[in-house]
Amino acid sequence: MKGLATALSAVWLLSIACYAGSLEMSIGGGPSVISLGEINNSIGVFNALITHLNDTFSIHPDVSGSVAPLDDLGTSVSFSAVERYRLTRWLALGGSVDYARSRSETRGFYQGAEASEVAIDLTFQAIDAVVGGTVTFLDFGIQLGITGGIGYHHAMVDHSVVFQVPEEYPDVIAGLPPEGAGRHTGGTIGFDAGLSLTYPIASWFIAGADVIYRSARIASLTDASDSAFDLDGDGTAESVDLSGLLVRFTFTISIDLSLDGEKE
Repeated sequence: MKGLATALSAVWLLSIACYAGSLEMSIGGGPSVISLGEINNSIGVFNALITHLNDTFSIHPDVSGSVAPLDDLGTSVSFSAVERYRLTRWLALGGSVDYARSRSETRGFYQGAEASEVAIDLTFQAIDAVVGGTVTFLDFGIQLGITGGIGYHHAMVDHSVVFQVPEEYPDVIAGLPPEGAGRHTGGTIGFDAGLSLTYPIASWFIAGADVIYRSARIASLTDASDSAFDLDGDGTAESVDLSGLLVRFTFTISIDLSLDGEKE
């Protein structure tokens, strides 16, 4: 019986090998645009206050200096690793991992009776792990396909805020952003869909590009003490909208796993 089981197992493994397709392993990257709507709205609040202070102290006789506004977060270059198993010439299943990072910072001083510092440093990072498939619908040397999947999306925001207003400012400013530093994280399930273009340079080497729209939103981020992320200090936690476009340029090595060559 043991010998029979071994023989059946060998036959089973041989059958899999005979009908196996190719394994495609890719690395790449490209531009990534992530919405981050509520976080960028909070950056807009910071910039409105900075602009007001710059305008005020540009004509104030006792205070000099200015602070540059912050850039929005979310636009960056992403890096990708993709692995697909091609069941047929027209269908591949697999997964991808993408990493994106963007940063916005500013630092300056208002010099009055004392130096007042404004220093804001924001770093956003996203890691996406997606499983799905690609269906090729057109092949004329260049192959066009539809790709899609479902995955887990993890986001991190590191923030450091110092916001000092010179004592020479004539009024009391309500709603100053809270000072401090920390890291807030969170994750959610999201969906990807897009178009895939590939060009086989050789039977084992493929150049390609994917244009993908990603839909995912994290209700709120929390820190180690489970406090919600509230960048502008208005009492409402910012949600993190990860929806946006990803353009992924890839270089792929294709390994034929079948015993008798490529399967159609």
